[in-house]
Amino acid sequence: MSRYTKKVQVALTEEQYRDLSSIAAREHKKIGVVVREALEQTCFAAQQRQRIRQAASELLELAKTADAAPPADYQKWEEEYSRLKWAGHGSDE
Repeated sequence: MSRYTKKVQVALTEEQYRDLSSIAAREHKKIGVVVREALEQTCFAAQQRQRIRQAASELLELAKTADAAPPADYQKWEEEYSRLKWAGHGSDE
């Protein structure tokens, strides 16, 4: 779960606040949660889609290189990857 550390203040009309409170109550959520979800669905959705497109594009480019061939033995590759990934963790360096 994300840790929310930044605050934003926004002024609403009485009607907007009443409607927002009603939505939050109906969905059994806090007002802040409803606002965050609305921002994610409207403002941040396009940005997230762009990040996904960029990552997919980079993966497709990577797949074109000779080094990106799938491993002959995936299980051995995964063991080696895990060993290298965790090498040095827990040491007193």
